[in-house]
Amino acid sequence: MTTVITQLSKYLLNEIKTADEIWIAVALIKNDGWKLIRNQLSKECKLNFLIGLNLPTDPEVLIDLNNLQLSTDNVNVRLYIDNKKNFHPKFYLIRTGSNYSAYIGSANCTNGGLNNNVELSTNITNKTECENLLEWFNSSFHQGTVLRTKFIEKYQADFNERLEMKKREDSIVNRLKEDLIEDLQVSLSNEIGFIRILKKYRSKPDYNDIVKLRDGNVKELNEALDYPNFNNIDIEKYFSYPELGHLIAIAKPAIKRNINELKQLLDWLIDENIDIAVRYDRTINGDLKVEGISTGTVSKFLISHRPDLYFVQNDPSESALKKYGFKLKRGLSEGEKYKKTCEYLRIICEQTDIKDLAVLDYYLYLEGNKE
Repeated sequence: MTTVITQLSKYLLNEIKTADEIWIAVALIKNDGWKLIRNQLSKECKLNFLIGLNLPTDPEVLIDLNNLQLSTDNVNVRLYIDNKKNFHPKFYLIRTGSNYSAYIGSANCTNGGLNNNVELSTNITNKTECENLLEWFNSSFHQGTVLRTKFIEKYQADFNERLEMKKREDSIVNRLKEDLIEDLQVSLSNEIGFIRILKKYRSKPDYNDIVKLRDGNVKELNEALDYPNFNNIDIEKYFSYPELGHLIAIAKPAIKRNINELKQLLDWLIDENIDIAVRYDRTINGDLKVEGISTGTVSKFLISHRPDLYFVQNDPSESALKKYGFKLKRGLSEGEKYKKTCEYLRIICEQTDIKDLAVLDYYLYLEGNKE
């Protein structure tokens, strides 16, 4: 049976009170609409949101939803992006026990859409039809991208301009989409889980001790390299430090034989005027490659040079990222992969308030070695 509804709140909000799970896909959310929904939710109710970007959703709503998804397993939020299409559904699906109720129509998640506007929605309670609608939601949800703190900051900076200058709406939305599309070169299927576990590590009493430990590790490595001049490189001492990447001793003789080439490599590697992808590719596979120097060695050089920019690429860090579903877009060079991974991990540090990638490496090591 299908019911025609002109004021959605009378039906929707009453059902939300007892819901076990809710799926909402809308083009626009305002604070007033979100509060109407949130005030009816039980603590146990699971909430799934898929939101478009072409209309000016309130940034406060995104902040609130992001805080919820980072603090509980019951909230999942994604943004739908497609440069060729606007995301325009107004879809609400509620499950209570084994029963479903769907509302589809013109009503966005705003007070106007739910209460005051001239809107038209239909209510569907047939279980088979509702399950088909859920399949549509899940398919669209998996095409979306995770809502991130860094994106919200960019979004909020542009929000007032969007409201004041409506004629610039399309260009601003396209810019925001391009930011997200660029981020999609790196993906983490369980990004929220990854952030949650790192926040737990960050909140432990030993965090400041680990920061001091990593600062000391960086200092020791740089002293062994005679950084930044590299005139008196002590390979034996450098290899004696297992922190920030354990290096295999068998490579030492070859490196010692090529110490002048190593100095040239290091001079090139720390030149921040050159794109890191170019530097990385030339030292790993290009004309500056030195016998005995691996990806682990190069990334260890880089993290002691700039722990705020670079990470250690080794088995524990790769295992930790793989554990949470880390993937890179195909077709990238090794240097481009390294660059994108560094950029992504810097975002993770910002979201978890972890000091730098040297400190993050400590936790990646723990996660990478968990069974």
